[in-house]
Amino acid sequence: MMAGIPFLENIAGLSKDASADLSFFFLFAALSLALGFFLGRFKLINILINAYIALAFISVLPESALALSDYAKPGAFVALLVVLTAIDKRLFDLHISSAGSDLFWRLIVMSLLVSGMLTSMLLSLLPGTVTSGFVTEHVAFVFASPLASIIWFAIPILTLLFINNRLK
Repeated sequence: MMAGIPFLENIAGLSKDASADLSFFFLFAALSLALGFFLGRFKLINILINAYIALAFISVLPESALALSDYAKPGAFVALLVVLTAIDKRLFDLHISSAGSDLFWRLIVMSLLVSGMLTSMLLSLLPGTVTSGFVTEHVAFVFASPLASIIWFAIPILTLLFINNRLK
């Protein structure tokens, strides 16, 4: 029995899932930063563009091809993303400029946004019954609600317009 939870819920308005939400967001931030520093600025932008391309391919595939299981759509998305990233050496010449001392904040911001976009895309592609088993409703609201999906889809590319100041 967790006696402290109802007390905190009544006094501070904290949810029973607050620890799960905080754990998810801390893990998300840590993995995003690791992704950004491990892959680097060039590959990070390529993954961003490839995610848009993979989602476009998935949206035009016939439903009969993706009706095999609940995981066919996200599986096809991840497979396309991996294939496009593997064959995409210099297909797009977009990158985060390394001019100046503000490279790290640009890399951190873009890694968080790209990871958020990928998380949102994957959670949106999975059926709600599957996602409710491993994410809380707050995390699903932040990443998989219709408005959140639009925001996570648009913000990284708009941020790239402001961060990519190659002609400084």
